[in-house]
Amino acid sequence: MLRQTPVISICLPTYNGKEHLGECIASIRAQTFKDFEVVLCDDESSDGTLDLARELAAGDPRFRFVANPRRFGLVGNWNNCVKQARGEWIKFVFQDDIISPACLEKILAACQQSGSVFGFCERDFIFEDGVPQAQRDWFDGHKQKLRLDYAAKTVLNPEDIAALAIKSPVHNLVGEPTVTLIHKSVFRELGVFDEALIQVCDAEYWCRVMINRRSVFVPESLAAFRIHAKATTALNIGKRVFRMGVLDLLVLQYRFAFGKHFAPVRNPQRTGKSILSLRKDCAIAAAQAFRKAQSSADDSLHAEWKTVRAHCPGLQTLAYLGGIAGFLGRIKRGVVRMIGT
Repeated sequence: MLRQTPVISICLPTYNGKEHLGECIASIRAQTFKDFEVVLCDDESSDGTLDLARELAAGDPRFRFVANPRRFGLVGNWNNCVKQARGEWIKFVFQDDIISPACLEKILAACQQSGSVFGFCERDFIFEDGVPQAQRDWFDGHKQKLRLDYAAKTVLNPEDIAALAIKSPVHNLVGEPTVTLIHKSVFRELGVFDEALIQVCDAEYWCRVMINRRSVFVPESLAAFRIHAKATTALNIGKRVFRMGVLDLLVLQYRFAFGKHFAPVRNPQRTGKSILSLRKDCAIAAAQAFRKAQSSADDSLHAEWKTVRAHCPGLQTLAYLGGIAGFLGRIKRGVVRMIGT
């Protein structure tokens, strides 16, 4: 009989993911650790993804299928999966990705042995035809950086991560969600994924968790992340450059400077960065983003600004203050040049 509260809930958010879904589900069903459920939340796919998933999982009572009542979008669908999950731990597996047979067993063991509420492993990559070499190099470089970051120790304390995060707020401390295992209590205590973000939503969450709770790195490739032209990253690069490249980074700065769960990065003794400095930098970045949106002939940029502003209270005022600070800074530099001549 299937338990009502499994140890692990595998969250599988889908949207038009029929092409690689068979490999993904096969890798889930091949796990050596068996006490799990699969929560598949489909975000109104139009390619038969949900029907195929039901067919592939036929006869396995561990699978539950949720047809979203409306389009939630990428981050909204992740959060819906978490909401629907019954397990003690959350394990994301994305529709294009695969996990090794021992993935659940090994990451769970690492978490339990170290007393960590968040664990992650290394990952391999499945590069499909048409992926630019520069993108391949970036992913390979990121994998190597993680090895260097965590070479000294695999059990990671929040203090160390705060110092690492402040050096490069946009750096993804973990990788993609498919490599993670997260205790359900984390979502209750630190919230869910930030829907103000479209690209670095995972990186922001890993940072939020790791600067507040102990985590553990498993230095073994137990998952494979697929990179292809239809992936969200590729689509964002092509169509939503301003939102991804400017506003996502601004939201990160805003969370670092003001977010209630990001207080650890505002501790100068840990990070060497003062609260005033973080907030001043955020204000200037907000002013630059607002000017770019206002001056563009593309109405979508202003719409994107308004969307992000709704998620970040006081962001518009901050942009005005950043504009003033920038203006005063230019006057100061001009006076210095005049005196110098």
